[in-house]
Amino acid sequence: MKDEICTSWKTRLQMLLLGLLLTGAALEAQVSPVRVQTDTTKIRIGEQISYTIVVQADTTDLVIFPEGQTFMPLELVESLPTDSVLLQEQAASNPMKPLRLSKLYKLTQFDSGRYTLPAQRVLINEQAFLTDSLLVEVGDVAVDTTEQGLYDIKPYIEVDGITPDYWSYLKWILPLLVVIALFLWWLVRRNQKQAEEEQQLPPFERAMVSLKALDEKKYLESDRYKEFYSELTDTIRRYLEDKVYDRSLESTTDELIVRLRMEQEAGKLELQRQTVDELARLLRTADLAKFARVNPERGKAQADRSLSERILVETKEALPEPTEEELMRDQAYREALARKRKRKFILTGIFGVFGILLTAFIILVAVKGFDFVKDNVIGHPSKELLEGTWVRSEYGNPPIIISTPEVLKRLPAQLPPEAQAQVKMNMFGYGALLDDFSIIVNNSQFPPKTELDIQQTVDATLKQLESRGVKNIIVKTEEFTTPNGAQGVRTFGTASFPVLNTGEYRSGQYEMLTFKAQNVLQQMVISWRAGDTYAEQIAERVKGSIELQKAGS
Repeated sequence: MKDEICTSWKTRLQMLLLGLLLTGAALEAQVSPVRVQTDTTKIRIGEQISYTIVVQADTTDLVIFPEGQTFMPLELVESLPTDSVLLQEQAASNPMKPLRLSKLYKLTQFDSGRYTLPAQRVLINEQAFLTDSLLVEVGDVAVDTTEQGLYDIKPYIEVDGITPDYWSYLKWILPLLVVIALFLWWLVRRNQKQAEEEQQLPPFERAMVSLKALDEKKYLESDRYKEFYSELTDTIRRYLEDKVYDRSLESTTDELIVRLRMEQEAGKLELQRQTVDELARLLRTADLAKFARVNPERGKAQADRSLSERILVETKEALPEPTEEELMRDQAYREALARKRKRKFILTGIFGVFGILLTAFIILVAVKGFDFVKDNVIGHPSKELLEGTWVRSEYGNPPIIISTPEVLKRLPAQLPPEAQAQVKMNMFGYGALLDDFSIIVNNSQFPPKTELDIQQTVDATLKQLESRGVKNIIVKTEEFTTPNGAQGVRTFGTASFPVLNTGEYRSGQYEMLTFKAQNVLQQMVISWRAGDTYAEQIAERVKGSIELQKAGS
């Protein structure tokens, strides 16, 4: 009996061992090619976990790793490129050349607690494999104020700004400034000369100086009678114009002599008749030398030189002494003349500079076109945005990383009251929808297992545009891929945007980019005035800067 019992137990033990071996073989045959490696499961707030998914596959297999915010409630900080290693020890016996693929993710969390990192789905030739879930503990950062003191907020630090490219403007401005500077220099010099002329010697002394200067030129020694008599008679006429008759320079010889005789008869000029006759003879001799080229003898020319000085002296003596009233009137005249000269100087400068600028403007328009001048000289808001210092930043959680001309400001979320408890929305923007240019970024988190439909989101946004008064909306839709490979939908077209407080409409364009990840909808809307080429360049540059993770499912 005892032998039978022993035999029975041995048989059962053998069967059990055989079953365990078969079960182990079956499990070994079904071992998942996907496994997970982590450097830790316990972190403090803000620290990162290195989470690596390792896949063993062949070189011909198509392997798709999870992307996007599939690690929630943990946040994806960085997704590194996939690393591959050829398994040499297995490649000799396997013509498929097995590989070990690994992809590293950096994860974090900013709230303390215990979190379950969900199983991640990896596709190998369209067959899904799940990783194990992982429990992660996030602890608070202990702050001991007894060991570490508290300090005031540090003051602002001034930093050097970015130096603009002034050369593109200076190459146009410098030549213009040179021309204006030369014109003003000429104007100042001319004004100084006129001022000097106003402060010259009295007429008689000035005439004597002119005669002495004529002697130094020695025209008679080289038989230059025309030049000699021209300057000689001009000196006499200029003195007579200042003291006797104010049209002496422009009068003919006969007209001047007649006028002098009238002044004699009226008692205004106590000059002897013989002196007037001698002046008439001198002027007629000068007319022959200047216009008929009849040259007198050199001795006669010398005598005329002496005669002219005697005529000037006798004329000065024949003039009555100016009264005090005349002297005051003369002083007032000089002051009025100075004011007139100053006013003329200012007006000439203003109109001259304006004329130079207008000429430069016309030339620039002819060479570069009116649009170039308008945008670079008058100014263009969109051009200033495009050429300014751009900012690259993250918006929302999970973040949309984009480059923009200005930092986007947080906007109030536009959610109905019943949805505020279920949906967490973050909105950021520059400008307003009805402005000439605007950028709006929307980042919304929904409860787990919420069915998200991109087309419904696009339709809701278009209805919101219509509610703001936008009409004639033309809609075009196509797939869109960000530079880092995230898939989304691009909705774009034209519309008529209302102009505030006018009742009028302007033509505009819009771009709407919509993405979805697990429980997350992300959207960016850009609008601008139609025909604004600089705004179009801004929109293209913003779209080209989007860094967004691919949807995970």
